[in-house]
Amino acid sequence: MEKQPIKLSDGQHRELREIAKVLTSNYQIEKVICFGALSSMTTANTCFMPPDHSTKNTYYLLVLTTETKRIEYVMQDFISSHFPGVFIIAHGVSTVMEAVYRYDRFFVDACLNGLLVYTSDGFAMTPEFVAENIEDSYLKDEEAFSRMYSMASGFLESALDCFEKGFFNNVAFLLHQSVEQACRGLIRLYTGYRADIHNIDRLLFLCECFSAEPAMLFKRHFKEDKRLFRVLAGSYTEARYRDNYEVGDQDGDKLCSLVKAFLDLTLKLSSKVPHEVTARTTVEEQAAVVDYSPAQPVSL
Repeated sequence: MEKQPIKLSDGQHRELREIAKVLTSNYQIEKVICFGALSSMTTANTCFMPPDHSTKNTYYLLVLTTETKRIEYVMQDFISSHFPGVFIIAHGVSTVMEAVYRYDRFFVDACLNGLLVYTSDGFAMTPEFVAENIEDSYLKDEEAFSRMYSMASGFLESALDCFEKGFFNNVAFLLHQSVEQACRGLIRLYTGYRADIHNIDRLLFLCECFSAEPAMLFKRHFKEDKRLFRVLAGSYTEARYRDNYEVGDQDGDKLCSLVKAFLDLTLKLSSKVPHEVTARTTVEEQAAVVDYSPAQPVSL
């Protein structure tokens, strides 16, 4: 499967311009690159109302900031309050330049194939392509996935052991660690990104840029599903710091089954990763694209 430059509709371009405008008005930003966009359409046809169509867009943005201090979580909270459905990865521009120089697969792909939404200096960041470096990077990502999946499996086995012995509070925390490691492994394998995120809701959101299945497994349509997920997601902090933290045996049992299914899914998805197709074809194809080039910023 060959990688293609991101191509968006006029409406998506307008939305991204608005998002970039809000971001640059509140933070010192060098560049904003959209490395993923998901769009879903809902059509309603009933006897009781005129036909209706609505579209929901989700955007994944790489934000390069002037300062080296990580402000990703603050920036994410801020933009989520204005534009729900926007996922942000933020790094200092010098950090990203170093990562590109090391041929970090995620940053190379984002710079070559992503849509440059905003640039403060009018220039794109276009790395030189070296096929051997990309291939080496992919092999390292495969090794990293194997380590993380092994860790995830170990956390699950420990949780099952704790469940058998009645340590239910430990069960939820260990299961959280298992899901975190599995998500990080999938993200590394599919995108090359070295995620340092502990929030599993956010990790599952990032997974959606390459597969909807991880988030779909943790169904959160009904009140009970949402409550059970909160038990799992909240255990990372609450198990350590909340004085009256307590997890019941039934919740522990359900979560064990859920996380076991998630690790099975993780292994299945790992076998579906298309073998690394480097960006060479994409770079060559860009020369043939007349009406679009990801190296050009969207005018603000």
